Amino acid sequence: MARKDGKDRGILEYPPKSGRWFVRVWLNGREKRFRCSTKSEAKALYGRMKSEQLSGRYFEKPKTILFRDVANDYIARIDARRKRKGDDKSRIDRWIAELGDLDINKIGPRHIEKVLTMLAEESYQPGTVLRFFGVVKAALNDARRLGLLKENPATRVKPPKVNNVLVRYLTAEQEESLFEHLPEKYRPIVLVALNTGCRQGELLRLTWVDLDWNAGILTIRETKTGDPRRVPMNSTVQGLLSPMQKSFGDALQDRIFPLDARYLRRAFDKAVMASGLAPFRFHDLRHSFASRLAMQGANDRTLMALGGWKSPAMLSRYAHLSPTHLWTAVEGLTASKGQFSDGTVTKTVTDQPAGEEEDTQPLDIYGEPRAARTHDPRLKRAMLYQLS
Repeated sequence: MARKDGKDRGILEYPPKSGRWFVRVWLNGREKRFRCSTKSEAKALYGRMKSEQLSGRYFEKPKTILFRDVANDYIARIDARRKRKGDDKSRIDRWIAELGDLDINKIGPRHIEKVLTMLAEESYQPGTVLRFFGVVKAALNDARRLGLLKENPATRVKPPKVNNVLVRYLTAEQEESLFEHLPEKYRPIVLVALNTGCRQGELLRLTWVDLDWNAGILTIRETKTGDPRRVPMNSTVQGLLSPMQKSFGDALQDRIFPLDARYLRRAFDKAVMASGLAPFRFHDLRHSFASRLAMQGANDRTLMALGGWKSPAMLSRYAHLSPTHLWTAVEGLTASKGQFSDGTVTKTVTDQPAGEEEDTQPLDIYGEPRAARTHDPRLKRAMLYQLS
């Protein structure tokens, strides 16, 4: 660490004989100085810095990166790739209001949990709080991907438990009441929503060119997930839209439902209140669509394909079974009366088909006489039944 003339390398006293010692290093061709209290402290610091520099681990004091800048950059990049822009703007603005002036490397799980607690105290539903949490976690993950953050503190935060699923679907009587109080101009879009499961925005963007009458399919080109979806049109939808298209002539690029979303929502909410169905939203027509299909016996894969749901967990939030449907299912057990007794399965043996002999020798799997073997005409071998 010393030169041939005896002077310490990288150690500087400036001004000379002032007792003010500095460490000098060169980074990218530029000199940097670090002041120390004593010469021995300067020598120790210089040795450590040169060792780290040679091994490629030289550590400079990190620059302050405000969460505000990271969050705004993240939202700008996300919105540039989305067709629906601004979905998360209000949520990220709340995080900026609470954490905007903090260095992202100084944000810990405690800061995030504090904001989540505040949201819960402001009577936000657990599902809404979870969406707030998802936005900040995604923004910090993006900062980590860009090398601005070593570890995402949100990964150490326990997400809020969601248990705010409301069972919302229309019975036949409720549907009739809703249409009675709904203005005539809004009835077609509500009827199509009930029979296709499409969202309000998807239906308002639908044009006549999106209908394939030969295949009986309507195509949703802009969906929430970004993937186009093809929905079969049943006879109700075809019978409704066919006369409507004839009145439009060749204007295939025109919207099928040229309605204003605000006026539609107001009219729908008024009809819901007048029908005594509150709380019920236009989006809950999608719940009714899925629930009715489920009660008709449609399996999960069919429901997911028709509604565009990506997972059974999401589907479970939409497809509900009515109490009457569930009662009918358990009432079917009464038809099996006598087949179950004290936990023992019994079987009534009918007359054997011609040419078959009944083997009633009591045998168990070890050949002991404890069970009766009888022939089942549907199977190629005899089956064993426990004797009561």
